[in-house]
Amino acid sequence: MSAQVSVGEIRGVLLPIHSGQLLLPNASVAEVTGYQQPSPPGDDFPGWLLGGFPWRQQTVPLISFDHLIGAGEADAGLRARVAICNTTSSGGTHPHFALLLRSIPRLVRISEENVSALDDAEPGHAMVAQRVRLNGEEAMIPDLDALEAALQPYRIQGG
Repeated sequence: MSAQVSVGEIRGVLLPIHSGQLLLPNASVAEVTGYQQPSPPGDDFPGWLLGGFPWRQQTVPLISFDHLIGAGEADAGLRARVAICNTTSSGGTHPHFALLLRSIPRLVRISEENVSALDDAEPGHAMVAQRVRLNGEEAMIPDLDALEAALQPYRIQGG
């Protein structure tokens, strides 16, 4: 039996990273899988691009969002997972990208009643579109367009 989603409500997913949680629409996450060591990135790749992650007979770029926003380098711990995300643009270099997670994500329902924008005193990072409070928990909504643009110059090779 499937749960009903009411009008004005969307399904989302909270992705746990070391510096907090990312909030994405559920439709933007293609799959969550166990962590595997990625193929090494090129010498000229930024530190947030961890390398190529094997997924369904292809290799997708694996990103540390923590490192990308300057929150430190996140190690893949024992409970690490990887979220494979669909890109929003059709003509990009990569149809998918992967995000390193510290543990298993959670499905959530998002509505006007349970989500509110946080007004931060300090400026946010360019890769964070909005900080929100959802059911009492803080989360970051990543700027997927900016993230995809940052990936454009890099070609990921399989390992």
